[in-house]
Amino acid sequence: MSAQPVAIDGQPVAIASSESTVPRGALPALLSFLGDLADTQVRHCAWKSNDHLLAALAGETDLDLLVDQGDRRRFDAAVSRHDLRRLLSPPADAHPAMDHYLGLDRGSGRLFHLHVHFQLVLGERYIKNHRLPLERELLDHTRPLHGVPVPAADLELAVLAVRALLKYRVRDVVKDVLQIRSPGIPSETLAELQWLRGDRDLPAIRAGLDPVGTVVPAAIVGSFLEVVRKEPRAGVRLWLLRTRLRRALRDHRRHNRVRAGAAYAHALWRRRGPLGRRDSRGMTQPSGGTTVALVGADGSGKSTVATDVARWLGWKLETRVHYLGSKAPSPLTDWFYLGFRALRRSHRTASGRVGEHSPAVRSLAALRDLALALHHVSVGWDRRRHHASGRRDADAGRIVVFDRYPLAGLSDRPEHRLLDGPQVADLVRPRSRGLTGTLAVFEDRIYHRFGLPDHLVLLDVDPFVAVRRKPDHRSDVIRTKAGAAAQLAGLAEAAGVHVTRIDANQTLERVLLDVKIGLWDAL
Repeated sequence: MSAQPVAIDGQPVAIASSESTVPRGALPALLSFLGDLADTQVRHCAWKSNDHLLAALAGETDLDLLVDQGDRRRFDAAVSRHDLRRLLSPPADAHPAMDHYLGLDRGSGRLFHLHVHFQLVLGERYIKNHRLPLERELLDHTRPLHGVPVPAADLELAVLAVRALLKYRVRDVVKDVLQIRSPGIPSETLAELQWLRGDRDLPAIRAGLDPVGTVVPAAIVGSFLEVVRKEPRAGVRLWLLRTRLRRALRDHRRHNRVRAGAAYAHALWRRRGPLGRRDSRGMTQPSGGTTVALVGADGSGKSTVATDVARWLGWKLETRVHYLGSKAPSPLTDWFYLGFRALRRSHRTASGRVGEHSPAVRSLAALRDLALALHHVSVGWDRRRHHASGRRDADAGRIVVFDRYPLAGLSDRPEHRLLDGPQVADLVRPRSRGLTGTLAVFEDRIYHRFGLPDHLVLLDVDPFVAVRRKPDHRSDVIRTKAGAAAQLAGLAEAAGVHVTRIDANQTLERVLLDVKIGLWDAL
């Protein structure tokens, strides 16, 4: 097939088909990649779930591509040209001869996910115990659908029938015989079978199965199609067809029955995780986990951006958000602050009665400052705890987004401490360190143990814009924090941290898009 250039949102895009109509809602970046495959003569097709092909082209669901093993080198070159990223599946979901790739459409910020198969490995849930040597047959008999090559309808129908029967379990037989709960053949599969079959009669379909007849018996496929058309919950008949199909595909099993059963049980256990905890289902990067810190003044949109980025990346990648601000205190931190407020109230009352220079009032002031110092130290310890949890997530291969990040280790300047840094030093009275001074030293050590993130995103906001967004905040504090954020980002960059600067004065949609593009380039 020759790729035809078209334009979407002003960008030239190559469509891998002779069709001239651009699929509505399709991502230009994905269409461009598929067009490149056609231009470089990489034999490929979208081999399953093509009733949802439009959704896959729009990045709403996965796109399953079958690629000729002999074209692997040209395929890898196209992946590199289009900046697709390879992902690793969790061990419980890994299958042979299948790779995962994630791509970004820079115009919309949407991600798209490719399941790339180099062999047809399918069958039972979790273990995929059958390998059908039909790759060449499917790639030799394709038709264009929405600008993408897909297998001839009869061949796709045969493969879908095999997949549905091999997944049919004993529990499905019981459900169908008793007519309880959901059907053994899911309604989505029945709808896809009907979509592929259309109005064609069985003899016409059987004639179209000749290319795969040496592997998949046409009689079994035909019988299956008739059963599900007339009586989709005929449990016994479906089970007998499953038995016949397994016998016919005996030479194409990857494991014998015993090993397959053991592998299935092991997969179930791994998916549950240790002590019954469900195992992680997200994918990871081959390079391992990484940390991303969002910093900026109040009103720059840190929490909003953190939530959106986690949702965006978390579609396919294992992603966690860890908040390192002071608005999620532990119970101990709350108690210290309540004690500070009570002492502050008592100090104000006593000052109004006997004056500020009374020994009792000075004692209350010292206790008030001590309670506030304990509160600040406890906040630092909370942050340290959340940071340690985030580092463990990153070490496990996840992407960790830190909403705020203490960068106290880069500078001891007082204005820099305002940006989620240590605070107790400001409470120490001149020539009188005492217990508060000791707590200041302890707090400083806590913050210097944070280290630096792998990537830092500076949400650079104009103080006037930030004040409009946060009218209840002091403008002088916001101005100081905005300057401190920019300066600390510069120090972090000089220390070797990858820094992405975002103009946070823009609309939220534009800020989010810029952050996504910046992170995609950084990760």
